[in-house]
Amino acid sequence: MVKRLFVPAEGVSNIELFYDLIFVHCISVLTSLVRHVPESGFPSMDTWIMYFFSFCVVLQVWFFTTLLMNRYGERSIVDAACMFANMFLLYFLSNGIRADWKGTQHVFLIAWALILANLILHWVIKLFRYTNLDDDDRKIMRWNIATLAVQLAIVVVTAFLPTLPSVIAAWGALLFGIVAWRQPKVYAAKPSRFSHICERCSLLTIIAFGEAVVAIAPYTTQTSSIVYPVFVFVLVVGLFLIYIFEQDNMIDHHARIDGMAYMTITSWMVVVIGTLTVALEFMVMRNVEFMPKNILLVGCLFAYLLTSFLLGRYNKPEFRYSALYVAGRLGTCAFIVAVAVVTNFDPLITLICDTGAVYFALCHEWILYRRRSGKLSFGHSLDYTDEDE
Repeated sequence: MVKRLFVPAEGVSNIELFYDLIFVHCISVLTSLVRHVPESGFPSMDTWIMYFFSFCVVLQVWFFTTLLMNRYGERSIVDAACMFANMFLLYFLSNGIRADWKGTQHVFLIAWALILANLILHWVIKLFRYTNLDDDDRKIMRWNIATLAVQLAIVVVTAFLPTLPSVIAAWGALLFGIVAWRQPKVYAAKPSRFSHICERCSLLTIIAFGEAVVAIAPYTTQTSSIVYPVFVFVLVVGLFLIYIFEQDNMIDHHARIDGMAYMTITSWMVVVIGTLTVALEFMVMRNVEFMPKNILLVGCLFAYLLTSFLLGRYNKPEFRYSALYVAGRLGTCAFIVAVAVVTNFDPLITLICDTGAVYFALCHEWILYRRRSGKLSFGHSLDYTDEDE
């Protein structure tokens, strides 16, 4: 292997943007898993368990790839080849996503194992290729290689187990990957390129919202009233604007942190948006039980507003949490739940009130942003540069 100096790439490469598009397909497959409602009128608990398990596996693949490219990406042929290989393998992994684990688990597990092996190879190449890595870099690389190797071993063993033990072992592999990837002291010693992480996280979130917009298209043909399509679309747009307003104006893209918690929160937000997409699709399905689908919708809205609220800890110093900001967001969450309970989850009233609550939160935070930015001293820039650091 030819040795060379490591020179990190600036920004997010086009290959990374292209790579993230595979998650459009993955999220579509995941939401379709719970979209097909059985005769019982609502997806079974087993279906929901497989939904969240598969979602976490897919996001973990994204997580490890983003971590690697953020710290050691250089837009090389090796980077492109490894990412393209994982894109192809994700097709097979998504084909193995089924509510019934029996019969498809081997497709899923083999694809998962090959993805992990590809990630290990990518990390190993990085470890042995560069001559200018310090001890912290090597610790980070070796830790991730060891984590992926153990996870790979568990997945390979899982592929040879009967149905029930394989389910338990697969969850063990997933949880091991979630717990073991983090070494706070080592990561803190080598801050990430946080602007890169923000951009990758934004793209993944936008992809999730894109799937939501596509999923609500049937509202235009399956309802006799124009009210539902209008308010559902406006609701999704409002949720998107809350996220993108915070990203564009308040997040400190040049913070010197490891970014691991930020990616974790974003990953959970993508799960919430995907589940919200399913809840919105259920609203026009007459065969879906009334109360569970309405509770799911309200719960997803509540979870989304709280999750996006957590990203406020990464705001620029002048836009960190304030009493008014906290009160506005928590008040919006409480209002959404209260309206649902008082109206006995009436679909139309709940939808209208929820939409109003989302835009109240957006306008409230925009006003707070304008007030705070107006109080900054003359000549102070909200956009930091490398020189400022």
